[in-house]
Amino acid sequence: MSSCLKTDDFLQNQAEEDEKKILAYLSQNNINATRSPTGIYYVITQQGTGKQPTSLSEIANVDIEISLLGGARIVGEKDFTFRFQNGLSINGIIEAASLLKAGGSGRFFLPSERGFGQTSGVINGVNVPANSVLMADIKLHAVRNDEEQKLAENGLIQQYLLDKKLIATRDTMGVFYVRQTEGSGNFIRTANRVTINYKGSLLNGKSFDSGTISFAVGAGAVIQGMDVGMRLMKKGEKGIMIIPSHLAYQDRGRGEVIRPFDPLVFEMEVTNVD
Repeated sequence: MSSCLKTDDFLQNQAEEDEKKILAYLSQNNINATRSPTGIYYVITQQGTGKQPTSLSEIANVDIEISLLGGARIVGEKDFTFRFQNGLSINGIIEAASLLKAGGSGRFFLPSERGFGQTSGVINGVNVPANSVLMADIKLHAVRNDEEQKLAENGLIQQYLLDKKLIATRDTMGVFYVRQTEGSGNFIRTANRVTINYKGSLLNGKSFDSGTISFAVGAGAVIQGMDVGMRLMKKGEKGIMIIPSHLAYQDRGRGEVIRPFDPLVFEMEVTNVD
């Protein structure tokens, strides 16, 4: 029990110390900010006219820049999409984004408990001490449900095809396929074992993986969109498969390159079918 009380005392003292730092910064810079019930101070720099988030199941698309209070920039992301209920490594960002309407922007001052807490480390080359107060600039572009997100990604893929001057067919589940060199024999079917050479990238061209793999189609060994798309190919075929996020890594993302809700582009060659 005594250890719990000590922890509570520490958190309370830290919250008070963080608030002093925020108030001092606001005063020094003549900033008039509003305080949220959780201790986040914020200034709405542009009023939005669109939808305001109301549900944790909703999806937000934002530009975001996070810095140490009065210091170095830690994170800068353009066109970043996330689902509220999945959370982020900085939980205060979820609350901050929910204070905006689509089209709006704001500056938010996050006490350490709403940021990285007692965690310290180097992020993007910046030393972030434990109990750091953070400053975040957020522009909320859109608030979407799942169907609206699919439509948004479909638009991004269509624009990619237009920019690359590619003609694609679209599977009923949403996979786009560009046939570059036609293969021979029958189309690949469920349970066929295939070997493919591939290169994976994002719509912006950033590469995340490449290599050769063998797998049984339909067995769940690869992302769902690749299982679906393989049925559009034959042995010896080369093509480009573009997979929306709901058939890839969805709202989770993967690794450091694939963000939540990123469509994926695969340049592929089927070298063998059993």
